[in-house]
Amino acid sequence: MLPHKLGRLGVAAAGALALSLSLCLGCASVRAEHAQTVATAGGAWARAMDAVLVLAEETAVDADSARALSESEGLTRDARRQVLDRHEGIAALVADMERLRRHGKLLGRYFEALHGLTETDADARARDAAVKAASAAADLGKELAGSTLLTASERELLGKSTGLAVRGVREAALASELEARGAIIERELGLQEALLAALRRTIRVDSASLRQLAAERDVAGPFVNGSIADARGWISFRRSLVLPPATVEALADAADAASRVRSAWAALVSGRFDAAAWSSVLADAETLVALVRSVKEVR
Repeated sequence: MLPHKLGRLGVAAAGALALSLSLCLGCASVRAEHAQTVATAGGAWARAMDAVLVLAEETAVDADSARALSESEGLTRDARRQVLDRHEGIAALVADMERLRRHGKLLGRYFEALHGLTETDADARARDAAVKAASAAADLGKELAGSTLLTASERELLGKSTGLAVRGVREAALASELEARGAIIERELGLQEALLAALRRTIRVDSASLRQLAAERDVAGPFVNGSIADARGWISFRRSLVLPPATVEALADAADAASRVRSAWAALVSGRFDAAAWSSVLADAETLVALVRSVKEVR
């Protein structure tokens, strides 16, 4: 789970969000102002997922490049070319991650479109925006569900996703949209969660490989040979290798966040707006963005 650094990073935004809802606990209806909250939190979540995935892409490519360099040491020109050819598979992994990024952006666009449905001047364009985003996410989700990142059992489980019942939604435009596409979006959020967890497994292996190579080449080698030119730099680099890998942590947190978004969405579709859940989604997004920023600053 996300450590409750959430309380530190997201408390101000979460508190303001909760106060703005004027929510009656136990009320079984979803109102227009709730759609605005969902749009804000869902959009922030989607942007945070994108930042984490960019970091994951960079980590995966760096790890693959480090392995290629290690495998090519001492080889002939032709043999080195063969090594590079064997590493062309990284492009397929990046392509999967790029599809996942597009999928997340479409879900974010859908959340934001929900608010347009409840505005006083809502028209066919607002409905079309929600429909297009949901349909595009579902179409792309079909491709992602077959990703080799997923195990056979995970693909089978995703294939068994069931619909959700809609109860107690009162506002016509929002109720109509949630009834029409609530189950679709719930499935796509589940797909995000599953793929983020699967990607974490892959990146964890890549990160371990990269760290092992770096530890030998840049930490152990200079130390044993007595060739450390920058002691402070060597200490800092060694620390970065000993501490838990930040990208793996970010992906674990991202999968947890996706799970919480899915739970909050399921409650919404069933007619129950959970203010605390959507506040947590917003706080998760802030935490993830801060984590990605801190990783990039030390690179």
